[in-house]
Amino acid sequence: MAGTDLKYTYLSKGTYWRFRHKLTGDLPLPHDPALHWSEQPSRSGFMERYAELLAVVEARGAKKPVARSSFEWLVGQYRRSPEFRGLADATQLDYGRTLDLIVEELGDVRYAAATRNMLKAVRDDHAQTVRKAHKIKQMLSRLYSWADENDHVPAGFNPAKGIKRLKRKGGDKEIVVWSDAEVEHFLRGAPPHLVTPVLVALYTGQRREDVVKMTWQQFQGDIIRVRQSKTTALLDIACHGALRKHLDALPRRGVVICTTEAGKAFTPNGLSGAIRRRVEGIDAMPNNRSMHGLRYAAGSRMEEAGCTVAEIESVLGHQTFKMALKYASQRLRAAAAMAKMEAAESA
Repeated sequence: MAGTDLKYTYLSKGTYWRFRHKLTGDLPLPHDPALHWSEQPSRSGFMERYAELLAVVEARGAKKPVARSSFEWLVGQYRRSPEFRGLADATQLDYGRTLDLIVEELGDVRYAAATRNMLKAVRDDHAQTVRKAHKIKQMLSRLYSWADENDHVPAGFNPAKGIKRLKRKGGDKEIVVWSDAEVEHFLRGAPPHLVTPVLVALYTGQRREDVVKMTWQQFQGDIIRVRQSKTTALLDIACHGALRKHLDALPRRGVVICTTEAGKAFTPNGLSGAIRRRVEGIDAMPNNRSMHGLRYAAGSRMEEAGCTVAEIESVLGHQTFKMALKYASQRLRAAAAMAKMEAAESA
């Protein structure tokens, strides 16, 4: 009997039959040394074992019907929706991981009958990783909002909406905004391949993922055109004079503006690591300055320059604007307080 007659089997060393499938692993089938390999399938025990393993594959591999009332069905519908398909590839991948986890935890549960306590219990199962727990809560809330818009649940039904965010032990991780002095410390004597991404981040306010993807074609003198990877928004950002002067002086090698010392494109993590190592080597700077802190610094500089809320949000987005404004407002109030105190003392 030829091996192709038996699904998922193969002949090992020209003598031994084995069964191989991802659901069972690679397993030996009964072997009688007195028989030729072609006669092995006819011996007692061989076909019985083969039938057992084949049944495992067919039982586990069979796709069960998905109930229209289940979370698994709802997640599948959301994944096929224009809203989800319109997200950037990286965002789809990120959301997809959380959606897979929701299906794993709640797949057969009727989404229209889920309670807040039920969803909170799923979130709390991942409480040791606060960020993941919060992403589960956010994704559930987004899923219900989409279901509401598409008439899959009663209007306003969203049991995830009232679940509070878990607090991180020791408080939320703080994104520290770079001060002007820290920017000067960093740039003084910094290698050219690190100066460029820092200036791009500082004067455009973009995320590291967008900084490393910026191409020379996007730099059009007076403006830098950016397609944000997270929001897919297309932005035309006026190019600050200092940034334009720096970019005009650079040789245009390759496609992207920011490259490593070897002339290759940065990865987001690679750029963050290079910035961090440079920061850690400067005695005058604390070690917790990051690329994201430069994004907030860009917002705070715009605030101090008198830009309107709409102007700042058009560059940074709403949430980042709020964080940058909080820092900038504190710094302006502190400067005003010291000025008043000095004026009073000199009167």
